[in-house]
Amino acid sequence: MDNRNSQFDHNIFGSNNHYRTQENGANGTQNTYEYVFSSGGGSNTGSYGQAPMPKKSGGGKRAALLVLTVVLCAAISFAAGFGGAYYAFGILENRTASNVNEAPDKSDLHVSDPEGILNKSESQISPYGSAGEDVFEVSQVAQKVKDAVVVIDATVKTSSSFFGSQTGVSAGSGVVISADGYILTCHHVVENAVSVTVTLNSGSKYEAALVGSDAASDLAVLRIEPKESEPLSYVEQGCSADLVVGEKVVAIGNPLGTLGGTVTDGIISATERNITTSDGTVMTLLQTNAAINSGNSGGGLFNLDGKLIGIVNAKYASAGVEGLAFAIPIDSAYTVELDLIEYGYVRGIVDHGLELLDITSSNLNYYYYNYRVDQVGVYVVSSEYNTDLKNKDRIISVNGIAVETKSDITEIIKNSKVGDTIVIVYSRDKAEYTTNLTLQEYVPDYYKNNDLK
Repeated sequence: MDNRNSQFDHNIFGSNNHYRTQENGANGTQNTYEYVFSSGGGSNTGSYGQAPMPKKSGGGKRAALLVLTVVLCAAISFAAGFGGAYYAFGILENRTASNVNEAPDKSDLHVSDPEGILNKSESQISPYGSAGEDVFEVSQVAQKVKDAVVVIDATVKTSSSFFGSQTGVSAGSGVVISADGYILTCHHVVENAVSVTVTLNSGSKYEAALVGSDAASDLAVLRIEPKESEPLSYVEQGCSADLVVGEKVVAIGNPLGTLGGTVTDGIISATERNITTSDGTVMTLLQTNAAINSGNSGGGLFNLDGKLIGIVNAKYASAGVEGLAFAIPIDSAYTVELDLIEYGYVRGIVDHGLELLDITSSNLNYYYYNYRVDQVGVYVVSSEYNTDLKNKDRIISVNGIAVETKSDITEIIKNSKVGDTIVIVYSRDKAEYTTNLTLQEYVPDYYKNNDLK
């Protein structure tokens, strides 16, 4: 079939490329994220030379100038065929329109200084770090928290035009954060899961429900129903802002997906390391030299007071490289987990509703032959919130600033908030037009389709 005059094909160009920005904390600082995470690392490059996600350096006060490419630490194996019911995992079953907005009882989440975390208070950091001067031995920390670190086995389902549908297992770790069964883990451990099993340190197994998951922060919250005969052990969440370089830490997780409860130790090598994951996502993480391997993702990083100060999620993997592992700071995780528990997704995320495509000199020939596009630039595939913008429109400028790529647009509106209006100049059939677009709050499709906002 000759599709040279057809619209851009959503199947080729992908979806969910919406811009997102999250307003963090009372001080108004903001982090920007791209919208994609992969469950096992690897490329996010589409067919015919679609550009991978651009690597962006972090702003503000960062402890590192070097950007490292790291891999996410989930152990994944695939087998061909179909397995399980596709909706067996789903969203927490009792999350309905009537109760989705009920606030969680924050007293059930054991946090050392919740107000300090939420208000980004800058208290004087002790030279001894987050655990203080009077600390436990590593063996004592392990005994205190090991029963709160769990093994996670997720059955995941993926599909592609070449291989068709495949099912496999993603093995990772998680940390129990409340007595009533909330578990904090990594998004990439449970991404595309159709079912999840949680195994306690005692060997007891539970089927888990997904409370919420956020690709941008690489965090997810699960819930299990604890048995009266087996009360759950849970951790106290500390304050990662109090960490100091050189402070000793303990990691507990499930390396290789088969060695649950493994304890390793090390130090904090850097408190704000700006890194790029293997799929191009930029994150600011804790760096540690504790031994971390595939399967450790979602496991806990603890200080010597036995408090959770990070969620392990990545390592630098290369021949001859050792002792470069990373964890999500618990201060960042705390604000995300509150939203995931209360709403199922992170609130305050800006969404421009545009699915965009970068056409470059390297892929222009393909798009010219198939779609008669004869100029490089950033093009509209679809527009959810603005009816003026149509498929194949080329965006020329945003808020008076010329743009050539998706990342240019991301940079321009990174400090915007929900409700702001941006001015877009675009071209169609050699003519230029101007339109206004009001930025909306990002809401996952599940909640849109079920009116759960």
